[in-house]
Amino acid sequence: MESTTDEKDSDAIQQLQADSKKLRDEFDSQRAKFKELFLQKEDELIRKNKENEDLQDKLAKLQRELDDAKSQLVVTNITLESSLEAEKRKAESEIASLQRLIHETVEESSSSKTVYDTEIRKLQKTIQVLENEMGALKSERHSVQEQSSGLVPSVMLSAVTKTLARKLGADVFSSQDGESYQKIENDDDHTKEDAEVLRSLVVPLEEEIKALKDKLRATDRQLQKCKQCRHIPEQEVPRAPSNQSLASVGEGQLGVSVVDENKKTVPEQSQISSQCDMCRNYEAQLVKEQQKVSELQSKVSACEKAAEKHREELLKEIGFRKDMEEKWNEKKEEHKQQVAELSRRTECAEQDLKEAQLLFKQTCNEVEQRLKDLIEDRENVAKELTRLQKENESLAGKYTAHSQELQSEIINLPNTVEELQEVVLKTIQDLIIAKVGKEATEEQMNSLRSDIMLLKDQITNDQQEKESLENSLATEINTLKKQLHVYEKEKRHFLLMENKLTDLQEAHQKVLNQLEETNRAKKLVEDYSSELKSRISSLQQELDNSEAVQKDFVRLSQSLQVQLEKIRDSDNQVRWQYEEDVEECPGCRTAFGTTTKKKKQNCKHCGQVYCTQCLSHVVYSGPNQRASHVCDVCHTLLVKSSAPYFSTEVPHSPG
Repeated sequence: MESTTDEKDSDAIQQLQADSKKLRDEFDSQRAKFKELFLQKEDELIRKNKENEDLQDKLAKLQRELDDAKSQLVVTNITLESSLEAEKRKAESEIASLQRLIHETVEESSSSKTVYDTEIRKLQKTIQVLENEMGALKSERHSVQEQSSGLVPSVMLSAVTKTLARKLGADVFSSQDGESYQKIENDDDHTKEDAEVLRSLVVPLEEEIKALKDKLRATDRQLQKCKQCRHIPEQEVPRAPSNQSLASVGEGQLGVSVVDENKKTVPEQSQISSQCDMCRNYEAQLVKEQQKVSELQSKVSACEKAAEKHREELLKEIGFRKDMEEKWNEKKEEHKQQVAELSRRTECAEQDLKEAQLLFKQTCNEVEQRLKDLIEDRENVAKELTRLQKENESLAGKYTAHSQELQSEIINLPNTVEELQEVVLKTIQDLIIAKVGKEATEEQMNSLRSDIMLLKDQITNDQQEKESLENSLATEINTLKKQLHVYEKEKRHFLLMENKLTDLQEAHQKVLNQLEETNRAKKLVEDYSSELKSRISSLQQELDNSEAVQKDFVRLSQSLQVQLEKIRDSDNQVRWQYEEDVEECPGCRTAFGTTTKKKKQNCKHCGQVYCTQCLSHVVYSGPNQRASHVCDVCHTLLVKSSAPYFSTEVPHSPG
């Protein structure tokens, strides 16, 4: 009977050793596969992190390029403002040149006025000379009664009248109205240069965006491939053995009893030491893997922070873009209103200019008509002077001939008083006739003098009216020129600002397109980051499961080794334990004491003391099939159809 039990115990021990070796081999293979899978996932995670960093670098580069484009836009705005200031200075210089021309015309008009004044003074001198000569003629006429021999210097009178006629015949009203208008050319070179600069900035950005799109597509394809490859190993990776698998492995194979210790002590001790070394290696590798996982988690958190930072920057950029769009729309509306106001003012100025031109033409026609009337009056005066000169010459000639005739005539005084009275009466009649002629001549001279004074006053009045009209027209022309110049300048400024606004809108649209591309790239990066997070979480879960399985295996191996040692030591000791020798339950590790109400009870098979909860299994044995309370290990050994005691719960590690 004892030999059969020994054979059964040896067979059970061999079976347990075979099962333990099989479990160890399976554990080693699973560990190798898990390690290979973990290394593969780690390499893939490192590669994806590197790609994520590359994408973030590219995103930062695009952000810098966007900032450079902003700065270049600011520089273009500054250059446009400087060009506008240069155009303003140029326009001011042209206005100064126009003002100089106007001053020159004013000086010319003032010089012509001085010429007119000198000629008027000359006319006044000639009139004074004529008046003196008339006075001399009067005195000579009075001296005729006294039979003076002095005669009027007719030659001198004729010379003076000829000079007066010559001076009045000269055209003193020769004035030239020279107006020079300089046209300001609109130079569009600055806008062309700005457009070329913006084009040179946008083209490389579009190329880089295109290259980034290609890289993102390639990365997406690689991710799809990685996903496909990832589904295959997930199907092929062997799962950690659960409690049910352990139960299925050990089911019906652990009906074992005590074996001979002297035969198996040395190889079993070597196996225990090797298992302890393996456990330490496992624990070291687990620590390393946990460190790697913590590093990966820190990297993932850093990537999340960077992504959050980029998200905030993009939100700020979007807000800045919206503000810029609102400002640009406001500026656009303001420019539209300014354009409408400028167009209205331009129309009003054109209408005022047309009216001023019409008034100027009418005034010029009136002045020309007055000048023609003055010229006609001057010609009439000249004709009247020539007529008077001729009449004077004829009178002077008659007087000379008569005086010579009288001088050559022999004076034959009458002999009688009556004849003498007749001669005296005749002489008196001649004197009366001469006085009447003299009075008529004086009246004609007075009328001519009054006509000359009237003409002189009319000429001065016309000259003053002409000067005032010219001054008013010149001021109106200057103001209209200034207004026209201002309107043209504002019109050029508006066209320039409109072109600038269109360029800025195009640049803004391009920047919005770039921002959309960047948002799409950011979305792809976020999707990729979330995918990496999910993969990291799955890997972490697998790692936790593997760690738990490894810990369970370690605890199971330790408990099995303890149970095996107890079974081996049972041959050297009495199997039955006394309640006084045991202080804690070997199953649940609960201490027996006065505070606890747990009762001590011996296992009916191995004799060890357990608590009542740990002796819940009942085995029926003997011819009468008596019920006996046994521990978990003995129940597994006695009942072959039952599951192993460690299938439902990992046993407690030995204390």
